[in-house]
Amino acid sequence: MVRPLKVSLSLVLVALVVGPVALHAQAQGRFRVLIPYFMPLGDADDDFGKDASKELRKLINTLATHEPIEEKEIKDQAKRFDTKIQDLNCILTRQLASQIEAQVALCAEYDELPDKSWALKNVVFWDIASSEQFAVSDVTVGEKDDEIAAQHIFNEFDRYVQQIRAQGICADYYASRQWENALRNCDQALVLNPDGVATRYLRGRILYEQDNYTESLGEMEKVLALEPFHQEALELAGYMSALRDDDDNAREYYGRYLELNPANAAVRMRIAYDLARAGDPVGGMQLIQIGLDVDAENIDLWEQYGGFAFSAALDAEQNAALDAQNGGGVSPEAQGYYREAINAYEKVFEGKGAETPVGHLRNIIAAYIQLDEVASAVEVGARVLQTHAQEDVLWSIYADALQRNEQLDEAITALDRVREINPSHPSATLRQGNWLIQAGRIEDAVTVLKEAVADDPARAEQVARMIFADAYQRGYQEKNYQYAIAGMAAAKELPDLSEAMVSQLNFWHGFSVYQAAVLEQAPQTLPTAQATLPQFQAAINLFNQSGAYPASVNVNLSELLANANTYVEIQDAIIKRGR
Repeated sequence: MVRPLKVSLSLVLVALVVGPVALHAQAQGRFRVLIPYFMPLGDADDDFGKDASKELRKLINTLATHEPIEEKEIKDQAKRFDTKIQDLNCILTRQLASQIEAQVALCAEYDELPDKSWALKNVVFWDIASSEQFAVSDVTVGEKDDEIAAQHIFNEFDRYVQQIRAQGICADYYASRQWENALRNCDQALVLNPDGVATRYLRGRILYEQDNYTESLGEMEKVLALEPFHQEALELAGYMSALRDDDDNAREYYGRYLELNPANAAVRMRIAYDLARAGDPVGGMQLIQIGLDVDAENIDLWEQYGGFAFSAALDAEQNAALDAQNGGGVSPEAQGYYREAINAYEKVFEGKGAETPVGHLRNIIAAYIQLDEVASAVEVGARVLQTHAQEDVLWSIYADALQRNEQLDEAITALDRVREINPSHPSATLRQGNWLIQAGRIEDAVTVLKEAVADDPARAEQVARMIFADAYQRGYQEKNYQYAIAGMAAAKELPDLSEAMVSQLNFWHGFSVYQAAVLEQAPQTLPTAQATLPQFQAAINLFNQSGAYPASVNVNLSELLANANTYVEIQDAIIKRGR
């Protein structure tokens, strides 16, 4: 199984999860926390917000890991950006924090109730680098209870610190591939903050590493519910959906991911590749097509599109082959994908010329052959060989196209070129011989096949079986005994044949001679007797050289020899009488 997103990215992931958040004290000091005045809502008195924020700064300052930014510095920094501390709403607070190197920022609002109590709400600590938030529960305090309000927030801030610590330990265990320990600490962090996006994403990654795709995908869905455009979650959810053969969801997740990077061809190609490699080349095509709609001249996109289309065609053919309703030809679906592949690869060839990968050009020819458009295959073959004349792979498939186009001599010549470029090519000579056999040119075939056996004696049996099969099927079975005799005799000319193969050839050679003679002697005239007597004698001689083969195919050789000898006696008697 292909796993392009697994632990090779551990260090990157740990940096994303651990690096941004306040886990431990910095070497240079504590993490800076920006606490502006709490923001009054409506007509609420602003003094409570000022006093409560001051008390909270005092409490935060007791921590060894965090320190509050002093009120004066907040005022000065706000002034630098043309604002005032009392105007720092949540958005401005986070923006200011990012400018003044604060790692954490607080947002807090409150209402003044009729009984002069204060209702704190929307209290959130923000991790500035990761944009992750930790929500503090709402609380209502009395008129003079600004210290109680600050203490409530501080107590929950301590939970935030514990959560971050557990999250960091989880990430450390993740980096060292200790999955169970990592999960336990991530779970502890999520108890403290169920909406912690980074922690939940990390938990999903751990489950993915454990091949628990169902639970991992569930975690990615929770991440996306909290943060719909979380790029890493979209990508991983898409990949896992593809692994689960859930093509619709895979395409949807990947599509949402690519909406964030619409013009980035490299990202689009990588995502499409992951989708295709997970078993959905059609989905990969769809993603690349969106990129081509934006940049129709991008050769890299066309190149990948062609590969996906060719894979989709092969898949469609395989599926059609399993369909009992299929008539045996190329299905309309596969035809469509082959044409898409041809079009894409032609654009690549147009753009890259001599630099076009050989495999792409071969696929164009192969696609035309599959479509049974062999004239087009021949035309493309001749054209691409002008720029790739030394590529034996192209000469080889070009020869196939020529042979299918009934241009046998040109096909043989093309395979000669293959043998020149690659003398050790495994099949060129055998294909030449096979094509010549199919054309009934046995003598030419034997000449070529003798070369194949000379180059590799181990091929002798294979070559002999090729000739035998043709002689038997198109000769003996069709009662074309002279064709069978010629084929069997030709096969025996090959060197390095085993005794068993020679015995088999001798038997069928003899039996073909015998059957031909039986038919020819039927008139029982002097000329037929004179013609067939030596044939029966030759058949007997060949039968006697057939060794154990007849018995292996349940033929009674003794009976066959007796019959042949009877025919010899008959022909001999006719000849004597005729004289």
